[in-house]
Amino acid sequence: MRRVTRILVAIVPVWFFAASLLAQDLGPHVRKIKEGIYIYAARETDSNCGIILTQEGVVLIDSGRRPPDSHNILSVVQKLTSLPIRFLINTEPHVDHTIGHFVFSPPASIIAHEGATESMRQAYNPERNQERMAESPEMRKAFEGYRLITPHIEYREKMTLHLGEKVIELLHLKNVHSEADTAIWLPQERVVFSAATVGVKRFPNIRPFVTIPDILAAIKMMKALNPEIVVPGHGSPGTTQIFDEMERYYALLLERVGKMVGEGKSLEQIKQELRMPEYDDWVARERFPTNIEAAYRAVSSH
Repeated sequence: MRRVTRILVAIVPVWFFAASLLAQDLGPHVRKIKEGIYIYAARETDSNCGIILTQEGVVLIDSGRRPPDSHNILSVVQKLTSLPIRFLINTEPHVDHTIGHFVFSPPASIIAHEGATESMRQAYNPERNQERMAESPEMRKAFEGYRLITPHIEYREKMTLHLGEKVIELLHLKNVHSEADTAIWLPQERVVFSAATVGVKRFPNIRPFVTIPDILAAIKMMKALNPEIVVPGHGSPGTTQIFDEMERYYALLLERVGKMVGEGKSLEQIKQELRMPEYDDWVARERFPTNIEAAYRAVSSH
């Protein structure tokens, strides 16, 4: 498998931005966050797909939650520019961020952190795809030509992509959500795609190998970049207040779990008794028990 730490692409003096395109022409699911940078999300809680326009072509961030979304994203790109989609960067390998790769590759080269290919292959479930196709004629049509497309390039720790006038930095996020998480930082525009390190008013999906100290370290690293705009894996883009809210959540969770551990309570007792009414308006409440487990592991390791 090919690993790279840097890609340099020659600059050709070609400008093809659709400057006169009205925002409403792109549909209700598209949001322009900076000149040449757009976000697509079919629903508020869906995974965000980034569209980055450059003089040398397009870079996508993830490929949509479902194949119909991926085809919609392709239509948006075609309205914005006639240049090809050169690269597609994965923030994570999970299917709600990667299922639409077949819509874009070829010609797009897929880039992800080391471990993404193995994760995608292990999770691949053709029977689940058959179930999805049975949902509607629209879904069946959207799946036409589907094949599992894994990354062409896997990097380690950090990678810088130069395409046209854009500089795009890929930063590994260790143990924050999946087996291969990546933050994407655009230093000139001061936009960071934070992957699923943070969400907007949603309980995080914390797997057994994920640790709260690693999540907090990743948040600290991204805050230090001093971004103007934060694009979470799920939820509306915003400012660094998204990071602040997640830090407050974890601080309170660790404080309350630590207090109950100090009182001699077991993990099961804590899961039954702990309440955090401050977050009653957050979605994905069913994940709260695994959040408690992660906090228990963190406070018990000291």
